[in-house]
Amino acid sequence: MSERARNKGGVGRSGRPRRDLRLFVAAYPGKAWSDRAIEGLGLLDLPPHRVTPAEQVHLTLCFLGSVDRARLPGITESVGLAASGLHAFDLDPTRLITLPERGPARLVAAECGAPPGLLELVRRLATRLASAPRPDPADRFLPHLTLCRFRTPARGFTLDRTADDLDSFRVGEIRLMRSVLLPGGAEHREMARFWLG
Repeated sequence: MSERARNKGGVGRSGRPRRDLRLFVAAYPGKAWSDRAIEGLGLLDLPPHRVTPAEQVHLTLCFLGSVDRARLPGITESVGLAASGLHAFDLDPTRLITLPERGPARLVAAECGAPPGLLELVRRLATRLASAPRPDPADRFLPHLTLCRFRTPARGFTLDRTADDLDSFRVGEIRLMRSVLLPGGAEHREMARFWLG
């Protein structure tokens, strides 16, 4: 087995499971919302793409990347403290877009508005978890949920249309998630869940 294959499966050079975890904090809209959003992709003329599984459609609040497993208890506590005292809020999808904003498009996402509760949560998470947070971590935050990824970067293709057919959804919890890279794609596993007031 090649080193790349071992790493994708979460196995280190020694053949034992790697100690690092690929972590992120996210909010999930629920499967019914995700099913409707993905169904809408069928009405669009898109380049060859891979649809995001409905159960994996999410809004990334903070991406931690690879961290040592020994740090998990402290990270879990920090996420809980960041969520503490914050109230649930609604997210309103505003448009469907391609990302990145410059260069060849790699994905289609549903962009959402940025209510104060969301921005405060992003600031708190970045302050507690980011290795080098910006003075205002929410200043360049683009709330979006990835619906599909193009099989190859699509040069000259852009999408910017309203998302009137997508309802708003309530964010009443956030989750600390682990992304495991497998040959068939990433698998997301919940590590902890935190409720908003």
